[in-house]
Amino acid sequence: MDAGRPSTDEVFGHYQRLVSEPELDVAACWAVVVPDDGVGSLTLSEVSARLGGGTSYELHEVAKPHFVNLPLCRPGPCAVVDRSGATVVLYGFEDLGYPSGALRRLASHARVYSAWWNVNFVNRLSLTVNGEVLVSINGLFPGRPEDHPNLASWPELTAMGEFFLDYVDEEFTGRDDNWDWRAGFLTAIELATGVRLDRQWLDVEHPYLVFSGPIAG
Repeated sequence: MDAGRPSTDEVFGHYQRLVSEPELDVAACWAVVVPDDGVGSLTLSEVSARLGGGTSYELHEVAKPHFVNLPLCRPGPCAVVDRSGATVVLYGFEDLGYPSGALRRLASHARVYSAWWNVNFVNRLSLTVNGEVLVSINGLFPGRPEDHPNLASWPELTAMGEFFLDYVDEEFTGRDDNWDWRAGFLTAIELATGVRLDRQWLDVEHPYLVFSGPIAG
């Protein structure tokens, strides 16, 4: 193991604590966009344009991340968007919860790791590469590793043995071991990208974007 990087258990413990915070406990969306090797870093404007798919947007200077959770009347979706080294991170953009056109556009010449859940426990962990959704997993019904043919594209997730079931879920009852799949989602993303979501990030201001209307599916 790289002595300079935390272990899987340490990362998982961090997110177990974090997902109990009010901003993440009920609903959350977190995505990390990693450009392909040899491709220049994406600008925030480029990411915003990809997400919109033709829908106009305004990219604002700064707001604290909880802004996107406020019940304000807006013409279209909004999200916090910022840089983390060569990557771009997105927070609160619910349209990334499903294998959508927004995800595929965002992943042009890039890898997009995305975690999303809502108040009804609807959830999705996904990896989209060069416009193709390779991995899409429900944390409550993760199945076995062999149920996901493209799992090799996310070795850090493959190595998290507790993430998956070790039996065939014939009755489709889902996991019953109380394992924290929300913390597991965020752990898998950090292990793959090196980008951490933490209390400090949630407490400081970041750029945010607001779309003029619904975005293309």
